[in-house]
Amino acid sequence: MAHFHIPITVIAAAGLVALFVALVGLMVIGRRSRWMVRREAERGRDQLRDILEQIPFGVLVVDGESAAVRLSNAEASRLFGHEVQAAPIWTQRTDMGVLGPDGDVAGRESYALHQALTEKRRVGPKLQPYRRGDGVVVTLEVSAAPILDKRNAVESVVVAFQDVTERLRTEDALRRSAAVEDSVAQFRLIADSTPVLLWISDLGGVRRFVNQAYVDFLGAPYAEAIEFDWRRALHPDDLGRIVKEQIAGEASLAPFHLEARYRRSDGEWRWIHSLSKPRWDETGAHAGFVGVAYDVTDAKRAEADLLRINELLEERVEAALREKAEAEAALVHAQRLEAVGRLTGGVAHDFNNLLTVVIGSLDLMLKHPEDAARQRRLGEAALSAARRGERLTQQLLAFSRRQTLKPETLDLDSMIGEIEPILRQAVGAALEFEILARAAGGAARVDPAQFEAALLNLVVNAVDATPAGGRILVETERTEAGPHVSLELEPGDYVRVSVRDTGEGMSAETLTQAFEPFFTTKELGKGTGLGLSQVYGFARQSGGVAIVQSKPGEGTTVTLYLPAVVMAAPAAPAEDAAPEHEAAGALDVLLVEDDAEVATIVETMLADLGHRVTRADAAAPALALIESGAPYDLMLTDVVMPGGMNGVQLALKVTRIRPGLRVLLSSGYARDALDKTLAEANWPLLRKPYTKAELDDCLRAALADTI
Repeated sequence: MAHFHIPITVIAAAGLVALFVALVGLMVIGRRSRWMVRREAERGRDQLRDILEQIPFGVLVVDGESAAVRLSNAEASRLFGHEVQAAPIWTQRTDMGVLGPDGDVAGRESYALHQALTEKRRVGPKLQPYRRGDGVVVTLEVSAAPILDKRNAVESVVVAFQDVTERLRTEDALRRSAAVEDSVAQFRLIADSTPVLLWISDLGGVRRFVNQAYVDFLGAPYAEAIEFDWRRALHPDDLGRIVKEQIAGEASLAPFHLEARYRRSDGEWRWIHSLSKPRWDETGAHAGFVGVAYDVTDAKRAEADLLRINELLEERVEAALREKAEAEAALVHAQRLEAVGRLTGGVAHDFNNLLTVVIGSLDLMLKHPEDAARQRRLGEAALSAARRGERLTQQLLAFSRRQTLKPETLDLDSMIGEIEPILRQAVGAALEFEILARAAGGAARVDPAQFEAALLNLVVNAVDATPAGGRILVETERTEAGPHVSLELEPGDYVRVSVRDTGEGMSAETLTQAFEPFFTTKELGKGTGLGLSQVYGFARQSGGVAIVQSKPGEGTTVTLYLPAVVMAAPAAPAEDAAPEHEAAGALDVLLVEDDAEVATIVETMLADLGHRVTRADAAAPALALIESGAPYDLMLTDVVMPGGMNGVQLALKVTRIRPGLRVLLSSGYARDALDKTLAEANWPLLRKPYTKAELDDCLRAALADTI
């Protein structure tokens, strides 16, 4: 059987309406005598008031026209928090009001009374929040019923209401409780359906909840699983580490991960990865942890398999790289042998010619010592051949980038202008020659002699390649360059020096070999093939690059890109120029030279210059002589020597022992490792080979502390 809930206010309102109708009926019996009517009316009002006072909810009878309160009971005053006045209800809004959605007192249109007056119908029961006179907000259940007269006008409205605040709270609590129970049931259903282990713990690690996967992993009843101590299932090798990590993680009050091996109910060790997060109660205090864990054993095995595969691949890659390196080394070795063969052949050809002149001249000089004119002529021929050998050696060193350069900051336009007469002489009258200096003060840090030699080489090559009537152009320009010009160039500012001819040009095959040593397209005996290679070596050692562009029948352009530098302002000339050199005088010289024949020649030169000489064939005996206290004025030492100490290192040690001792370095070759040391050494360098006059000049410069 269905049960219907009829609010008590509805029943009460109906009774009140009936009573009020009866009262009105009594009051309107106008045909009786006045005293009878008055007496009956008073009796009816008294009865009605008695009834109203017994009703356990508030009742108001409001006039339909003025909205003034005609009747009210004590419960109404109690609910309102003050005595209800016999005034229009709307004037009492300051004491009692319907609250709108924003919590403020709403307009009269929100009142059930107003709706009953305007719509002439029963309104309610409806729930309505009210603010009482004491400021307390309560929820009232309100009903309003209009009483109509014969003209269908609202004569009055009966309003019944009661405070249902506590009843609503109780009902809401019951609903929330049911919702919580339903949520708990849903949470458990979801938690038990997930394949990962899940738990909730209180402070101290006591479990409040575990899911079915958790129970299944342990293979124990729920009551045992929720109290299980996981340390009993941990692998012995992981136990100590996990305990420390868990203590640290829980103390941090932040999420933390753990990963270890645990024994499953079937006895198998499984890798388990867990994540624990702190949980907080409604006051914000730490209440424990929520955790999940999942099996990563398969992932661990896959990781181990992948590691083994990677190791195998690395071994195979290393083997392949070794094979590749061996093949490349073999190729490089073959190319090197080919280059060495070409190099030795070219060097042997040129040096054999030079040695023929030197040996032949010396042989004839020894056989005919009495013929002074012949001695002089043959000596000059031998010296000229030796000078040609010196130039050939310098070209070889430039190509291998082994010569020791003495760079200076030079204005290249000015430099080219100074050697223009030599260049024009090399070109001759059969060709048109022009210089376009457009670098606008562009400076580069280069060795002056090497730059002159490189430019002269380029001009001579252009002359050889250009028929009579052709044109040769030397052009300079400031430019920006980088990898877009050549992969060997760093991005930056450069001075570009180009030598262009209108000669026969080169084929693509010839172009690829242009910078190789001893490669030449000239007839036998008319070129060593070292010109362009020397130019390339000079450019690279100066921080730039050489590029050749050419096509058959369209001429050739060789361009040097040299890093641009800022030209320092010229120093003001001294008022009184110092003398060129201080007189050397007779000196005590320590000569350190490992080549006995070279040492003999140098000792003879020094003796001819009037100096006293002590010889040492390595750094160690020279150092011993210095430490013995022998009074030397100057040490002349070769740079490259055997015994583990070079000439620069020897000079450093010697000058620490004898700070006032002058040093003069000498070398015809310097390894890469010595280039920087030589550049930073604060001593003059005498290049081999040299003459007695050059030796004398360097000795004077060393004594005058000029480099």
